[in-house]
Amino acid sequence: MEKEIVTSVLLWLILIFHPLTTIYANTEGDALHNLRTNLIDPNNVLQSWDPTLVNPCTWFHVTCNNDNSVIRVDLGNAALSGSLVPQLGLLKNLQYL
Repeated sequence: MEKEIVTSVLLWLILIFHPLTTIYANTEGDALHNLRTNLIDPNNVLQSWDPTLVNPCTWFHVTCNNDNSVIRVDLGNAALSGSLVPQLGLLKNLQYL
């Protein structure tokens, strides 16, 4: 009985906190994914930009600091076209675009 209660409490905590991690943990990734969806990428250079990852620090053309916050997005010579998105303002530590 006690094991069932502990399992129920853990499941409840996961259900409560999981949406919060989805909303807050990948804010920078979501912002960059919004950019990706507004760009025409004929050479598919942004294919590694997967919004389901915890953060975008593993994506090509993205550099992060020690806190896993985006500091650089280098898209030069990528033959991209399109428009920038306001969500880029969520990249609080961005130094280079």
